[in-house]
Amino acid sequence: MSTKRKLPQIWSLLLLIALIAAACSGGADTVADATDAAEAVFDAVDGDDSGDSSFDEEEVENEAFDDLDDGRDDAVPTAAQATDAPASERLSASGSTTAAQTTAELGRDIIFTAAVTIEVDDVETTGRQATEAIDDLGGFVFGEDSTGGAQPTTTLIFKVRPDDFAEALEALGGIGELRSQRVTTDDVTERVVDLQSRITTTELGVERLRAAMEGATNLEDFARLEEQLLSRESDLEVLRGTLRTLRDQIDLATITLTIVQDRVTNGIEVATSRYEGHDAGAGCPGTGNSTEPGDEVTVCFELINTGDQTLTDVTLTDTVLDIDNEDLAVVFGDPDDLQPGQSLMLALDLTPERTVNLRVTVTGTPTDGTSTEAAGQIVRTNLSPRIGVDRSSVSAGFGDGFEAGFSLLGRVWAFAQVFVGFLLPLLVLLPFAWLALKALGRLRQLRGRGDGDENEQEPEFQPPPPAPSVASA
Repeated sequence: MSTKRKLPQIWSLLLLIALIAAACSGGADTVADATDAAEAVFDAVDGDDSGDSSFDEEEVENEAFDDLDDGRDDAVPTAAQATDAPASERLSASGSTTAAQTTAELGRDIIFTAAVTIEVDDVETTGRQATEAIDDLGGFVFGEDSTGGAQPTTTLIFKVRPDDFAEALEALGGIGELRSQRVTTDDVTERVVDLQSRITTTELGVERLRAAMEGATNLEDFARLEEQLLSRESDLEVLRGTLRTLRDQIDLATITLTIVQDRVTNGIEVATSRYEGHDAGAGCPGTGNSTEPGDEVTVCFELINTGDQTLTDVTLTDTVLDIDNEDLAVVFGDPDDLQPGQSLMLALDLTPERTVNLRVTVTGTPTDGTSTEAAGQIVRTNLSPRIGVDRSSVSAGFGDGFEAGFSLLGRVWAFAQVFVGFLLPLLVLLPFAWLALKALGRLRQLRGRGDGDENEQEPEFQPPPPAPSVASA
């Protein structure tokens, strides 16, 4: 076969190879390289001045494929080249990557997304700082979702350029304590190429249907073509919308930042002490132990806020002495503003005659420190301090005997109440018990009579006397 007759076949083959390479790489530079390679081969064959009409067709095809491979290698690095790249241009330990190198140098369509969770002391303030950091990079807030209460949370969705993706992640991760970070990339080059191809095909179909409608000669054909045209146009809009959405995701990386409050724990501890004397708590905390009956004693209650939030409306009550905050003296501290780590000292004046076991309950309402509204569940602590009184030094007297007798009488009275309470329900059973006893007596009486009859002896049987004999005459 002569060279002139082979040239159309070679040219068609090379154009087909160029189109396939363009579809695989998605880049216009590769298509141009393939076209240039094909034209170079055609010129080499067509412009041979040696007059030799014979050439190696296989060699020409191999050179064309080599040129195409070289073009693809220049556009997309191999896996080994990507591995040998500097660490700053590859995925880091946290999953971030240099978006500029991936999208611009590789010529790929990639969607960058990230989800970051940080823990901070002030959610509202940190949210403003994060927004300002993204604004400085040319990004913007795409969405926001905030919740308040004891555990406030804010979720911010940012959009940034792919080139600023890694820098934005670094800025957001540095404004709080990083709890989690997840970065994902999605190469959608093939999807973009497929959508573009389908859009082109659908547009051609729409144009052909419109041309066919113009040449329709009857109403039935026109209606059928119009129905098909509407369906194709609808499909075309869907494809265009999908491509626009995809392009938006490619052009702007998405970062979802979740800001949570530090784990809040609230608590209150109570320490008790006492000392002799009444001075409204001036000597608190005390170091005394047991006292004698009738001595003046000051009991000190130290309330310590061991939680993370301010406590307000701190109240101490005791059910044994029936006391509350109004009966206590405030030595230092504020019951309505007890900061974390601070103490509130309360004092109580007593003159105990015997040992007392108190039942103390302390409560407080946590707040955010800026208002009196509750920012969590009420804190509650229960304890039973013992105020001991030493009565060993007191000699027994009439009062002690009277008290002991009265105590014994009280115990007897309590026992009598229990006994009477036990017997009252049994009164209902008395009629049934009486009837049962009466029936039992009647049964015994009948059984006794039966035994008496059996003891009586029956008379013995005596035969009748013989008849007298008659003397013969």
